Parts: sequence; C-alpha cells; structure tokens
Amino acid sequence: MVELQRVQVVQIVDHHAPPGLASVDALLASHRAAGLAVTFATSGAPRPLGAAADQAAYRILQEALTNAARHGAGSACVDLAFSDAAVELTVSNPVPADGAPRSRVGHGLIGMRERPTLLGGSLDVERANGSFRVRARIPYGGHRA
Repeated sequence: MVELQRVQVVQIVDHHAPPGLASVDALLASHRAAGLAVTFATSGAPRPLGAAADQAAYRILQEALTNAARHGAGSACVDLAFSDAAVELTVSNPVPADGAPRSRVGHGLIGMRERPTLLGGSLDVERANGSFRVRARIPYGGHRA
C-alpha cells in the first residue's frame, strides 16, 4: 500500500516594503533617541506620492539627518511642504563655528542629488551663515517631467 504524504507549501512574502514618508515618525524618533534635537513641520495638503518619489523623499531625509548628526551642531529642522506639483523637503542644521566646509563632496550628497533628478526634480545644498541646508523638490508622480 502506498502512503500519500501531504506537502505543505509555504510562500514567503516580504511584507516590508521599502520605507517611505509613512515611516517619517520612526525615522525622526530614532535620530532624537540618538541625541539629535529634531523639529518637524509640514505645510500644504498631503498628496499621494508615486512609490519612487516616496522612497526618494524618505532616503533624502534619512541621509540629511545622518549628515546633521555627524557634521552638525546637535539639531536639525525638517520642513515638508506639499505644493501643487511636488513635495518639497528642506532639512537645515547649524554647523560648528570652527568647522571649515569640507573640500570634497561625499557620496551621500551625490546620492541625494541623483534621487530627485532621476524623477524630474532637483536638490540644492547650501552652507551659509552658520548653517547647512538641503532642499529637495520631488514631483508627485515620481517620473521624469
């Protein structure tokens, strides 16, 4: 007599989608717990972002906060603005008075600039008057304009 064996097929599904702006509270909390004083403000009516745009905004914020923690003077201000055509993200932080600007751009800034540019947006960085500012503009659809 032949015995039939029941085989159970288990499908493994990764339910952890890449992070987006829905995870911003956790990102801010982790930087605050690490000692960075972070303020956060939003303006405009939130609109849905395409997946690529959502991930780009999150990754730019993540990198800007990491840079503020590493190279800044202990605090950062985050502003997330929803305009008619794009989400605009600004992260500014004070820099130490005795800290000279780095003569070489790191890979973090290059990567931050590539993300919105590939989506038809832009990224500007500026160091002036004792602060460093990253400003990104990412179109909602997350595709080339």
